[in-house]
Amino acid sequence: MFFNGLDRFQDNIAVIDAVSGERITYMDLEHQANVLSVQLGNNKELVFIESKNSILSVVSYVACLRSNKVVYLMDNFSSDKSIELINRYNPNLLINGFGKITQHSQCTYQLHPDLTLLLSTSGTTGTPKFVKLSATNIQSNTESIVEYLNLTENDIALAHLKLHYAYGLSVLHSHLQAGACTVFTAHGVLDASFWHDLVTYSATSFAGVPYTFEALLKTKFDFKAYPSLRYITQAGGKLEGFLVKEYALQAQANGIDFFVMYGQTEASPRISYLPPHLAIDFPNSIGRAIPQGELSIVDDEGHEIKALDKSGELVYRGKNVMMGYANSIAGLAEDETPEVLFTGDIACRTQHDLFYLVGRTKRFVKLFGLRINLDDVQSVVKTDYPQSAVTGNDKAIVIALESSHGDIDKGQLLTRLSDYYSLPRDKFIITLFDDIPLLSNGKYDFMTIANHAYKKPSVGFFKRTLCSISNILELNEREWESISHLFIDALNLTELSPDKTFHSLNADSLSFVYLSVELEQCLGCELPPHWQQCSVAELDEIYTHVRFNE
Repeated sequence: MFFNGLDRFQDNIAVIDAVSGERITYMDLEHQANVLSVQLGNNKELVFIESKNSILSVVSYVACLRSNKVVYLMDNFSSDKSIELINRYNPNLLINGFGKITQHSQCTYQLHPDLTLLLSTSGTTGTPKFVKLSATNIQSNTESIVEYLNLTENDIALAHLKLHYAYGLSVLHSHLQAGACTVFTAHGVLDASFWHDLVTYSATSFAGVPYTFEALLKTKFDFKAYPSLRYITQAGGKLEGFLVKEYALQAQANGIDFFVMYGQTEASPRISYLPPHLAIDFPNSIGRAIPQGELSIVDDEGHEIKALDKSGELVYRGKNVMMGYANSIAGLAEDETPEVLFTGDIACRTQHDLFYLVGRTKRFVKLFGLRINLDDVQSVVKTDYPQSAVTGNDKAIVIALESSHGDIDKGQLLTRLSDYYSLPRDKFIITLFDDIPLLSNGKYDFMTIANHAYKKPSVGFFKRTLCSISNILELNEREWESISHLFIDALNLTELSPDKTFHSLNADSLSFVYLSVELEQCLGCELPPHWQQCSVAELDEIYTHVRFNE
């Protein structure tokens, strides 16, 4: 296992804390972890660690893995969510960010003998749902990452992602496995100090989520300025294809490998990677399965789809697939390893055994009977506004933009989206932020974005936003006096002859969608076939019958 026998790398530097300048060799890490593991004992216990990007946290973590503990890494112990989680699971030991060990509970729990690590599915503390990982899960994934990144003892990772986040933790794991060095920095990529640290420690790599690379567009980032870089990795969500291609071209011109990667916490976490030499030609791809893993696509009945460019759910098989989920202490006793991991992502296979995503089963909304892929909307918006995020529900789609983008034209964007998706403009809500809210793992905080949109209507679109809020709260279900009144209102008419039909009025597709939904609500049933060719008088007759026979 990556956490055993670390002294084989002798005087190689294992971890550096760029804030304090402290560093620790593999020999010293081995010694300190051994001393602490003896102190902890070999009983199977539940331990919560307040993980900081520091040497102390690494020593605590490695020692717990060696002493047969089940470890959960938290961002901090002081937040309300963390306190709630500690109360729910009542761990045996708490280890804070300074390495202080506290006996929290004397309970004897039934913990599965293979269970080693717990991670929150969202990458944040506070959720009671854990992903359960074994040492085998972690080791398998770590070996795969080392292999496709070609990690050696000479590599130095500049790490800013938090250790309680699966992506950040995998950086540490893979470098310990290879005998390489991890440098913890307290700075983000928009801070000059981040790049100072990269130069100071001659880092050969750094990792980023989509927002990392979107944010770099605001800077004059130039690969030429950092000759020590060997490779860069991107994971944690979809980076738009045009950005992948742009970064891949810059990287290639400077002899740097740009790795696009895909994964889920449930897979410890890496599932696929895009070989750098294919990134320019296939920038929208998540790549191929990692070494020791296998990807496939299945239809709704679970049958494998082998045809190219035919969509289905992406399925992964490998030794790194989790032991299942836990929602309570009782769940920590079970091994519920699935035969395969259903990712929840809709994907297609293309040439070179590469895969690309076309949507997510949970990232769909339904408006006016139309099924809309929020990832697709996000891609459309990002072509003009790279610093953007999209969320929504079956009432409205919310677009978050950063106000620092000086040339935002809300009206033009609303019109574009309205035309593209054949939806009324008031089904799109644009909300502005100085900086788009992020979770601690660097992913978009969609809940905060949605709450902000509904609490603070956009200036200049007050009426439109209030209408959208009313729709969401279902306060505006309107009963029409007649179908004639509905047509007049929907089509902005001054008068209407009863013999007119929707077809004869030459109305547009948006009006068709709107009227379809309103008519169905009025009539309380499915619309008559070819309703658009029925006269208004005929529709009014049906409506009158429905109203007076309820």
